[in-house]
Amino acid sequence: MRRIVPALFATGGLIAGLPPGLLPPADPRPEVPQPDLGIRFTPHHALVAYARALAAAAPDRVKLTVLHRTEEGREQPFLVITSPENLRRLDELQALNAKLADPRTCTEAEAGRLAETQPAFVWLGYSVHGSEASGSEAALAVAYHFASARSPEVMKQLERVVILMDLAQNPDGRDRHLQAVMEAAGPFESADPQDAQNTSRWPAGRFNHRLFDLNRDWAWQTQGESRAKAAAFLRWNPQVLLDQHEMWPEASAYFPPTMQPIHPALPAALSGRWQATFGQAMARSFDAQGWAYFSRDVFDLFYPGYGDTWPTFQGAVGMTFESAGQGGTAYRRMDGERLTLDGRIRRHVAASLATVATAAAERKALLWDFQRIRRERVALGDRAGAFLFAEGEDPGRARALADLLGRNGIEVLRTAADLDPAGLEPIGPARAAGLPAGSYLVPLDQPRGPLAQALLEGEARMGPKPTYDITAWSLPLAFHVPAWQAKVRPKVKTASRAPETTPALPETAWGYVIPAGHEGACRTLAALLEEGFKASALAEPAVLGDRRWGAGTVVFPLRNNPPELRARLQALAAENGHPVAAAESAHMASGPDLGSNRSVILRAPRIAVLMDRPASPTAFGALAHTLWETGLPFVQLRADRLGGIPLARFTHVILVDDGAAGKSWQQALGEGGAAKLKAWVQDGGSLLAFQGGAAYASRAGLAQAGFRFLSRAAEEARLQEKDPKREAPRPDPTDLVRPWDKREDRILEESIPGAFLKVDVDGSHPLAWGLHAEGGAAVLNTGDPILELSPGGENPLHYGKEGLKVSGLVAKPLEAKLQQTAYALRERLGRGAVILTAGDPVFRGQTPFTRRVLLNAIFFGAYRAPVE
Repeated sequence: MRRIVPALFATGGLIAGLPPGLLPPADPRPEVPQPDLGIRFTPHHALVAYARALAAAAPDRVKLTVLHRTEEGREQPFLVITSPENLRRLDELQALNAKLADPRTCTEAEAGRLAETQPAFVWLGYSVHGSEASGSEAALAVAYHFASARSPEVMKQLERVVILMDLAQNPDGRDRHLQAVMEAAGPFESADPQDAQNTSRWPAGRFNHRLFDLNRDWAWQTQGESRAKAAAFLRWNPQVLLDQHEMWPEASAYFPPTMQPIHPALPAALSGRWQATFGQAMARSFDAQGWAYFSRDVFDLFYPGYGDTWPTFQGAVGMTFESAGQGGTAYRRMDGERLTLDGRIRRHVAASLATVATAAAERKALLWDFQRIRRERVALGDRAGAFLFAEGEDPGRARALADLLGRNGIEVLRTAADLDPAGLEPIGPARAAGLPAGSYLVPLDQPRGPLAQALLEGEARMGPKPTYDITAWSLPLAFHVPAWQAKVRPKVKTASRAPETTPALPETAWGYVIPAGHEGACRTLAALLEEGFKASALAEPAVLGDRRWGAGTVVFPLRNNPPELRARLQALAAENGHPVAAAESAHMASGPDLGSNRSVILRAPRIAVLMDRPASPTAFGALAHTLWETGLPFVQLRADRLGGIPLARFTHVILVDDGAAGKSWQQALGEGGAAKLKAWVQDGGSLLAFQGGAAYASRAGLAQAGFRFLSRAAEEARLQEKDPKREAPRPDPTDLVRPWDKREDRILEESIPGAFLKVDVDGSHPLAWGLHAEGGAAVLNTGDPILELSPGGENPLHYGKEGLKVSGLVAKPLEAKLQQTAYALRERLGRGAVILTAGDPVFRGQTPFTRRVLLNAIFFGAYRAPVE
């Protein structure tokens, strides 16, 4: 039997082959190459080489495509494996499956015939977290099994299913992890839990190149890997998806049924009965091996960004499988068991084979439920309801929301007539005068109505159990778009969305302006400043004729700009989707003239971001992603090198969260780092710090504003750290006798697991220019430190006196603690500025409203009015 030999990760030239008994007897074809698995990891280039060899050796069953090419240049191979007859008809079968997915084009009789004859489509995804690397090893064994087996049982399965295999969902992160394991490898295998092979270094392999957690990005699709995967999912419309992970090495294995909460918009059959069916099949497979496992614990089916929940909203049976693992090739557990790469692979293979076998056996019922659930949704008609959102003062932001819904497969219409929102339920604090023609309507009687419901509703009903992730994500809140929910779809004429066009920019005598507060304008501004164009920004609103230009409007005079200004503005405005206006004169009817010395002179920012330990990898990644997407270059400074780097060449230094409320930054930077940052700010620099970074600025004396904690224990520890002689308060007797099974209640009483809270916004302040949030806005709080109002600075975004909760789980006592505290503040320090936010303004890349706060801080945050 021919074998493909990957690069070896250990000394010696041993060939692993397939571990004995890994696959059931299946009479494999000798011409199909066998992967070498179980002793060492397969690097990505060898994984791709094997996928190509497999497709070449078994062209009658295997089709190989490239799903995506990562930012580090790695291919993301995608295999389709099925019977020879199915493969010959693959395009036809895919089209019929798409027809089955839309009951508006498929009669019930047609659906019945297709359920009798069509194969089910089963998606197997592996190693979305790169450090959970054994999943991709198992994928090679599973692909080999179905490409080579000649047994009647396997051939029957291949006739009944089309297997879609995403062999490595996170190639960059996985190779980063394998490189670290390889570098730590020696001539002797070490199973010690503290060995370098089993401990991660910053930023670890869990994340992709941009340090995003791809398992939380299915709905938001901020990353190329996620967009490619979601687009492929929508093309194939699978009935089953198994997302294969690894968890902490001291655990066993997890598979469905899931625990509560289960999102109420999920189809009950998919989130209940089918989860149990597949889970029972995996249990039988694991019982036969004597393996330990658990279900109905830890992992829920609630957050729509997950690799199991998003597919379930789409109409598939979406499931998570978790095996104990991560780290290197061996790990000695506390119970004495030696967890090996071989054992991890076996569990992944067993879960995969049980899933395919169950889908094949239940093919007809799966296909019928797949269609029935969608048919019942469509049959609701207007009674299913709808969501509506207006363009408001920033049409680009509403358009970006509609585009994101479209990438999720959700149909979005435009209204052809005005609509009175009276009687509709408003979502969040964003407001608009009405719903004029051209507003957006999302009907819920569409096949993907459940996902539309989950993404757009103001609040998801959770039930008694807290979710594993954040408890609020509503897109109208995150985008700050005026939106309403209608229990019955309004009677208004609609049309499909037409392509947006940008009007030609006329010649002008004086210059051009980009009005404040338009999505995409920051990308244009960043590009033009980097190219050397000259611009300023209005610090106060101005009016000319019937046009009102708000504070933050960017002005490009002709007099000091090159002749190509108009062409570049035209091209960038079309690319980024925002308006540009011609200004024939600098004279305004009211407000400052365009040449006022109260304007902000804009320059290309020179940004440094502190990275490496102790920065949170995901916080750093979200910030880096935002800067890259905006077109703002930045220098990545390793935290331990700050002392030897001259900061004078930077205009901005940014500190993200450290996951330790600033204490880790304090330990890493020391007194010398704090003194250096302080001197640099006093000389004119702008320090931006978020979450733990903001707490560090307070700890280090870089800001006057203090901070506190939501948790009583953490707050008491902070006070004792400040005053070692402080006497600890007496414990509350009620807490001392609290039942053990109520311990989760205590956590929710002292933490915020991701909720939207209302902030008051001072739109006249540079941090809030163009936010269009005069009535307040919702910001995401993920248990952030409490920033006290700055006594000597400004507090343009702050929590008010009452009614803070907008969406998500927030205990009433915590609302009281947050009242009259800051979300974003600015202080002067010498000639520079310190800008702090209590939360992460670019959390997971999915909060466009607070992203604008960050960009305002970069472009306008250093502004000082001439009268100051």
